Amino acid sequence: MSHVRVRIDFTPLADDDEFVIGELTDDLADDLREIGEVERVERPVVDPDAKGVAELAVGVVTVLVGTDPGYVQALVEVVLAFLRRHDGRRVHLRVGDIELTIDRPTHGQTDELINTVRAAIERARL
Repeated sequence: MSHVRVRIDFTPLADDDEFVIGELTDDLADDLREIGEVERVERPVVDPDAKGVAELAVGVVTVLVGTDPGYVQALVEVVLAFLRRHDGRRVHLRVGDIELTIDRPTHGQTDELINTVRAAIERARL
């Protein structure tokens, strides 16, 4: 089975500090581990004395998901559960060169979202 790495991040709220965002990132990563291999995204440090050191970007993870429809549906369901628990946020998915923003979809929009993510994953693996 083919796998594709999907980048996922969420919008912080105005009163979020780095600790809160870190906790939310861990929460999202833990949920996504049910679907596939999760990695926190590293962001290079812009410090000439750091010599190749990188730090983890807060609010950004990647997950390796299969192209099977069950994986795609599970991915969307995990993201929607995260949004329900953390009101007022949006989640951004990046699959290859396709970016999607998810913000409280209706049931009909959820089905459309699953199809869109599935098509993006299929396109990314080609």
